[in-house]
Amino acid sequence: MTDLPRGWAEVPLGEIVDMIRGITFTKAERRDDQALGYVACLRTSNVQRTLETHDLAFIPRENVRGDHQFVRSGDVVVSMSNSFELVGKAAIADDEHAGMTFGAFLAVLRSKAIEPELLLRLFRSEAFLRSLRGTASQTTNIANISAKRMAELPIVLPPVPEQRRIIAKIGSLTGKSKRARDQLDHIPRLVEKYKQAVLAAAFRGDLTREWAATQPNGVAGGMNALTRVRNERDAARVKGGLRSKGRNRSVPSKVVDLIKLPRTWTWLTFDDCSWDMTVGHVGPMKDRYIGEGIPFLRSLNVRANRVELRKVVFIDQTFNDELKKSRLHPGDLVVVRTGEPGVAAVIPPELAEANCSDLVICRLIRSANPHFAAYYMNSDYAKSVVAGFQVGVAQQHFNVGAMSEMPLPFAPIEEQTEIVRRIEIAFTWIKRLASEATSARTLIDHLDLAVLAKAFRGELVAQDPADEPASVLLERIRAERGAAPKAKRGRRAATAD
Repeated sequence: MTDLPRGWAEVPLGEIVDMIRGITFTKAERRDDQALGYVACLRTSNVQRTLETHDLAFIPRENVRGDHQFVRSGDVVVSMSNSFELVGKAAIADDEHAGMTFGAFLAVLRSKAIEPELLLRLFRSEAFLRSLRGTASQTTNIANISAKRMAELPIVLPPVPEQRRIIAKIGSLTGKSKRARDQLDHIPRLVEKYKQAVLAAAFRGDLTREWAATQPNGVAGGMNALTRVRNERDAARVKGGLRSKGRNRSVPSKVVDLIKLPRTWTWLTFDDCSWDMTVGHVGPMKDRYIGEGIPFLRSLNVRANRVELRKVVFIDQTFNDELKKSRLHPGDLVVVRTGEPGVAAVIPPELAEANCSDLVICRLIRSANPHFAAYYMNSDYAKSVVAGFQVGVAQQHFNVGAMSEMPLPFAPIEEQTEIVRRIEIAFTWIKRLASEATSARTLIDHLDLAVLAKAFRGELVAQDPADEPASVLLERIRAERGAAPKAKRGRRAATAD
């Protein structure tokens, strides 16, 4: 690097840093709990933004070759073998970690020339991390950094007093960005809370109370809604060639906390409002999936208010013809039975032909908007009711019988349509807010990287002519190393790759 800031020096990393490789141990030697004669051992999984101690290994004390292989406060611990995205990740040790050792896929860095905090920031700077990972050898899944090649990487070294000013400035700026990041991290939780608040207002009738009052002729509803809905349902069953389902399902007595509804609404059940209700294919699917064909939905494809097709599988036309009962059509309401019981979505128009397994399928009458029903099923209130209907111990299920009895706040169809419109407007606004928060989070991350880049260009704090130049410090360290006993130099060399 040319045109270095005043008092700075360019030097290979290995000239100012002692690199100590970790302990090799076998699986049989490792314990998951402390025992006499064993020491705690850090592994790559412990190297996060900070050095974590939640999943330590314990290895025989005799495996440690010397005191240099025990972690000291201020050591920078680096992952030398990991996925390409994680190799080179670093964290700093403090008093909590002192006395632990570390595994063979880690290295500990110690230096008298560079402050530990600044060394850590170097490993988090974009340019150095790119250079470091560029030296890594790579297998299919794992990248390995050579300590020898890492030691050859050139770095810029400010005078020690300037290092401390840089650390203080970075700390001040990143403290502000951390506070902003912490605030933004609350956004997803707030988004979900706001969505649920919108749904709660919708299904109490609050979302359309003023709208309903402005309708010229009011909205149709009231006491005869149950009779009208069941007549419409029965007529649709006849038209569809279906026999009567037998007794009508009423809201069960165990649902005791039904929400008070507006005057023109009433509580019905999905049995009242569905001219057909069935379950998707239940049975073995081994060797049934093909590369392309008829989309075959499973529970993982049904998310709240949307059908997710990224992991959809396919069946052939012959098998689809065999599974007539579980064929799906645009407008069908599908509800998860197992895994996340009760989660619901509507089959979209673009999915003109599809089939499914292990989903409850509701085909609603014209007086019941399927999107209204889906939003309701994904509300906190409906989730609490679904939880009371679930059966099974190890695997909870929400079956067709429970769906038949599931209460539905039934509003006049015009109001259902208006509610859906207003929910979608609100959700679109919420989605935009969440997207802007995500963009802001990314911008903060970029700003942190920009701060580090400025720091290692000498642009973050002013240079002070009174600072001892880094070159003087380097000469002193070289002299100390030259005068060190050969045994110590040998020990250090033995730890290199």
